[in-house]
Amino acid sequence: MASGARQHSIFMNSEPSSIVGRFSKEPPPSEVAAGLCQRNGFAWLDTSIEGRRGLSILASDPVMILEGELSDLQLLEDALRERSVGLGSEDLAKGAAIGSFRFDGSFRFAFYDSLLIHDGEEWTQPHIPLQQAKTLEAQPARSPKQSVDFHPEIKPEEYQQMVRRAQEYIAAGDIYQVCLAHRFSAEFAGDPWPLYLALRESSPAPHSAYLRLGDETILSSSPECFLKMSGRQISTRPIKGTRPRRQATTEDEREASELSSSPKEIAELIMITDLERNDLGSVCEFGSVKTPSLLELERYAQVFHLVSTVEGTLRQEASHIGALAACFPGGSISGAPKKRALEIIRELEPVPRGLFTGAIGYFGYNGESQFNIAIRTVIIRNGRAEFHVGAGITADSNPEKEWEETIHKAAGILQAATIGC
Repeated sequence: MASGARQHSIFMNSEPSSIVGRFSKEPPPSEVAAGLCQRNGFAWLDTSIEGRRGLSILASDPVMILEGELSDLQLLEDALRERSVGLGSEDLAKGAAIGSFRFDGSFRFAFYDSLLIHDGEEWTQPHIPLQQAKTLEAQPARSPKQSVDFHPEIKPEEYQQMVRRAQEYIAAGDIYQVCLAHRFSAEFAGDPWPLYLALRESSPAPHSAYLRLGDETILSSSPECFLKMSGRQISTRPIKGTRPRRQATTEDEREASELSSSPKEIAELIMITDLERNDLGSVCEFGSVKTPSLLELERYAQVFHLVSTVEGTLRQEASHIGALAACFPGGSISGAPKKRALEIIRELEPVPRGLFTGAIGYFGYNGESQFNIAIRTVIIRNGRAEFHVGAGITADSNPEKEWEETIHKAAGILQAATIGC
């Protein structure tokens, strides 16, 4: 282990997972998740947008939990290599390391030797571990809802001053763009599960997640794909630009049109798309990096976003973990140039980001991996719930409007906190 790295820890679970039961019917992923959510190490990587096809991955009772810093990634590589021997690309159900990277690069991953996978239409395997089957048959009682009273930890004027300071760095030529964030928090007691159900109702997203590992629970409703890797193919889908959704159709379409034609938002996404091309270029075959889509408008329950897609072919010697480390953290939530933007983030933001703008996802034993950008994400631990929201700052930014953008991004979580009361 490198000098200064935090001591890693490993938890081994001796409960066998190879004995199996069978689904007695074809329940939806949400029903199975509700039955398993109280089990040790429960994880649900969730595509919560109705009608949108995508994998829903559920697991519980991990055989190992591994924690460390970026300097400890070889430990993660070794553990995955041991479990991938003899598996083909079709063998995702045979296991994965599911977990997260915090913004500072520290990680926590649980290793599962059996996954429940729903492909958007049906379960891809008829068998489930026996202990999970027994839990589903027991039909656990639903947890009561509880009030979650989130408040921003800084005033609008304080955030606006952060924006102005960042613009001074832009004027001085240090950076072109930087993402600046602030935190909401609340006291929290009880079960996080009802809050997650409310979140996926109020703010459904294609890269959602619920992870219950150790002393913290993660509730994510992220719209952004950081990295998707299958074999040697890799892609990323950076998001930039935000406008709120409106109830009236004409006003809603006006917001969409304004976003799609905004010189500031267009320039910002093009800048970040170029940064992501450079990041992928550092691990991909020369000439393989492409941008199949640029400046696509995407609609979510609370906001509109602009999105690009960048893809490439990994070099033969590049592993999925190595590729993620090379691209981390994502350009859309740091800035350009990335190194200087990260320094300015550490200087200006009032509290460390923690998991916010890190990544949540899985490394499949079969050579398939996918991670979101951990935005629209609540962390619950030690009687507290917290989440961050941010905005991309450029020379053309209006400090008051950037604060408003962060509030728009918080809307889904704040609405969920109301639903969950």
